[in-house]
Amino acid sequence: MTDRQTKALFSAAAIFNWAACLLFIEPLGLAAALNLSHAVGGDPFGQIALLAIFIFGFGYWMVPGDPTGYRGVVILGLIGKIGVVAIAFGHYFFVGDVNFNLAGLTLGDVVFAALFFRYLKATSR
Repeated sequence: MTDRQTKALFSAAAIFNWAACLLFIEPLGLAAALNLSHAVGGDPFGQIALLAIFIFGFGYWMVPGDPTGYRGVVILGLIGKIGVVAIAFGHYFFVGDVNFNLAGLTLGDVVFAALFFRYLKATSR
């Protein structure tokens, strides 16, 4: 993977995370307008989750500057994105307390998880 591709991938991943945070800031009302069930943001644990998503965005932003040094961020990001999708669709299919609008939003995480995996394989030591 070229330096330019690496920068594009992780810049897009950072922006995706930051946009997700904006989407769930409760006073903005974007999640409600899009009918995203169980949107986080108003309670302390929801705010902690948004902070983690926001911080991971900064991690992705830093990867192109030192791909070897921040490889761990990519690995954790891959695990996290798979986990987010598993939780969202688990609630959609098995618990029934999440609508498809919210679960479907995590399909972006599926794309980034696949791209992160491809990046890790392409740059393995």
